[in-house]
Amino acid sequence: MIAFLRTLVGISVPALIPVSLGILSLYLGIKAYRRKTGAYLRGGFTPCQSRDCNDVFISEVILENLKDRAVTIFGIYLRLGYSYYLELEDFEDDGPLLLRPFETYRKGFGPIEFYGINSNKINLNDLLSNPKFKKTLFLSTSDGKYKVRSRIRRWSPIYDFFNNHLTAIVRPVRSTYKEQPLGGNTKFVVDIVKENGKSEIIPLHPTDYELKLFREFNLTRESLADKESLERFLREQQAEGKLHFKDVVVYDLQAWRARAHEFYKGETIRGEPYGLFHYFVLGRVYTIYDNWRMKRNNICISRAHRQKEVPPTPTAVGPDRQGGLIEGQEVVKGNLDSNSQSER
Repeated sequence: MIAFLRTLVGISVPALIPVSLGILSLYLGIKAYRRKTGAYLRGGFTPCQSRDCNDVFISEVILENLKDRAVTIFGIYLRLGYSYYLELEDFEDDGPLLLRPFETYRKGFGPIEFYGINSNKINLNDLLSNPKFKKTLFLSTSDGKYKVRSRIRRWSPIYDFFNNHLTAIVRPVRSTYKEQPLGGNTKFVVDIVKENGKSEIIPLHPTDYELKLFREFNLTRESLADKESLERFLREQQAEGKLHFKDVVVYDLQAWRARAHEFYKGETIRGEPYGLFHYFVLGRVYTIYDNWRMKRNNICISRAHRQKEVPPTPTAVGPDRQGGLIEGQEVVKGNLDSNSQSER
């Protein structure tokens, strides 16, 4: 290898080392200079629809500063096409936004009443809902107009689900009380308010009578039977001088879970260790079949709705019928007479 480099370059390998170090130093210096000068921001936004309003609105905007240099921002705009600038944020009144080096800014927005331009209303639904219509973030900065050229490439397992329906998105369900997490085995939460006004949170489990949680007494099996028994037991310990507090409140988590977790009524699913073939091959085949089945069901439902909306065809009564218009009138009169007799 050394002989090949000598032949190719014509210089010795030791002479290449300072040249390589010089090129590397030049590259790192240019990179550090570019990091300190100018602005480089990535951004993203999320269009959203809600039953609270008829307009498509921007529910979230994210900016990420990729420079080792702070950026002063006076406003955030979303340009639709080339002529419409939708104002997302205006920092003129409360002071500009200072986006520090390598800092990320995120702001969420709720539904709107309508969009206004001068003294008129404007409908932007066709522009915001069209994924092919060009939308670009622009910033009003201390250096002038800045176009956010790079978008934040966000990922979610929901995207994988649409490609493979065997993708399962599992979310942990947690319970907290005053920022203290509570596990699924917690039966009661005791909130003890001390004499100085400070609160102490004590989670209790069904078998805590086997442990010594309090210094001067132990819990009993009977005291953990229900909420009333536990409150009565704690107040008895207060009367005996073994527990000092200003107030005590006991929360029954079993009753709370019955209301809060009412959504989870299905059977408990056991996670299976699916392999590559099961997920990528069988899962893809199942996804194609499931999409075809859903599309077929939607067509059948749409066809059934159209058949229900078709009004019944009235019986033609006119001169073109046999007997002419007078006979048609007699038929109508006979129907009215029969209806009146049936009502009697």
